[in-house]
Amino acid sequence: MLGMSDLTLRNPELAWEALSKLAIAKDEIMSLGIEVVSTGERIRERAVSLTFSDTILLFTKSDTSADAAAIVILATELFSRAFHYSIPVRGGIAHGPFRFNLDHGIFAGPPLVQSYRLGEGAQWLGIVLDSETARVARSIPLESDRRRSLIIDWPVPQANGTAVVSPVVDWVESHRANFTQKPPIASEYLYQLVFEQLFGPFSKLSGQIQAKYLNTADFINERLSDE
Repeated sequence: MLGMSDLTLRNPELAWEALSKLAIAKDEIMSLGIEVVSTGERIRERAVSLTFSDTILLFTKSDTSADAAAIVILATELFSRAFHYSIPVRGGIAHGPFRFNLDHGIFAGPPLVQSYRLGEGAQWLGIVLDSETARVARSIPLESDRRRSLIIDWPVPQANGTAVVSPVVDWVESHRANFTQKPPIASEYLYQLVFEQLFGPFSKLSGQIQAKYLNTADFINERLSDE
């Protein structure tokens, strides 16, 4: 969750309220039945979720295309639900060997580190994928109701001011019906409409945090303009 540390220090009660909403969003998406549009396949109970304060870990117990579909779709739905509850999040999805023991609550593996780096390195609200997850998701394929791919390449802004072209989830395309305003949508308007109640006026944010909302608005506007 973007801005959780500062929010906790400034207003612990409001931070707790935000965390509670994030937990609700997670519970809602974990109860979903998933249908892959392109194949009609229904997928259930493929993923496991664990929560650590403002961080949610999703992983699958197997390594099939159905598992790849589940993790991408669930992460996208979690992102959308969090957005609905005015919780700014960003995430990464990575593929690879992953060990876990749910009885003891321990887990380890390269995807844990890689997904963290993908999500935290991106200066926006969105979901970045590693190349293998993107390859499998595209091969399924994961598509919107308009038969548009939900995995696209995008120049993802980085903290050092550069942009790295990476596969990302096109959550604007998957939830296009949720957008009632035509582009362009100003970053300040987006922030005020969704997140100001948690973090205060846009003008009081640091330049780095403002840039993340600006980059998010740029992504939204570009994807909404793609008719």
